[in-house]
Amino acid sequence: MSVKLVSQVSFSLALLLTIQLAIAKGPISKPSCTDHCGNIDIPYPFGMGEKDCYFNEWFEIECNESRAFISKIKMELLNISVEGWANVKSPIISSYCSDRESDLPFNLTGSPFFISDYNVFIAVGCNTRALMIDQSLQRFGCESTCLGHKKNVDWRQMLPNFIEEGSSGNYWIVNNYCNGTDCCHVTIPSSLQVFDPKFQAVSSQSTDGCKLAFLAGTYPPISWRKKDPNVQFPMVLDWMLYSNRTESYNWMINSGFWSGNYLGSESVSCFSIGKIFVTLYVIIFT
Repeated sequence: MSVKLVSQVSFSLALLLTIQLAIAKGPISKPSCTDHCGNIDIPYPFGMGEKDCYFNEWFEIECNESRAFISKIKMELLNISVEGWANVKSPIISSYCSDRESDLPFNLTGSPFFISDYNVFIAVGCNTRALMIDQSLQRFGCESTCLGHKKNVDWRQMLPNFIEEGSSGNYWIVNNYCNGTDCCHVTIPSSLQVFDPKFQAVSSQSTDGCKLAFLAGTYPPISWRKKDPNVQFPMVLDWMLYSNRTESYNWMINSGFWSGNYLGSESVSCFSIGKIFVTLYVIIFT
């Protein structure tokens, strides 16, 4: 009897260890679908290749030379979380900046993607007011001035100053670097879908100096492993499967791909777990 008991305990511990390892492994794709592009995990509802590998066309990922792109919105992907957010490269809108072409603004209206309020809006320039206007007529911005008679900023020198290296070897956005001199920053409201900043002169003494505006993520998960030679920054997009958050989260839980707690709020923590391990839980605890 004692031998049998030891065997059962060992078997249970082995099963629990297997379950823990399965959970630690992270996101999963659908069976027979590619689950990564380069070093980026691609969990369902995102996917590549056959249409059955992703939830719908908004979640199709294109892999180009180990670089992942959200195909429909043409943004380069840095990371995906099944908790409803993704890191993408932020476009930098610029004007009168030598040797730098401006990136394009974007409009996510009609898509399941939203600009997360984990981002801050940053503007660089002298005598400059940068405004961000959403189609819902939400309007906000900040003003940036320069000391003395300075009329221009050197973007090549300034932009790397927004980046600092952490103890883990990753790089982060510097918090509160811009105080209104040479650059400024402002927090943004949630659920925006349009990024099309406009520049205005603060006074009648307008200059044609370099002006830039971009979004950047500011909390620890928003990091990258090496500095971008073109000095681009990661931003955060929230995503939903449906237009309604509650419906979206319920689908996540009921789909069979994830298990999690829904507490009646607008957030849910999910983790990937294979169906076979759910059965093993029942064996152990019943």
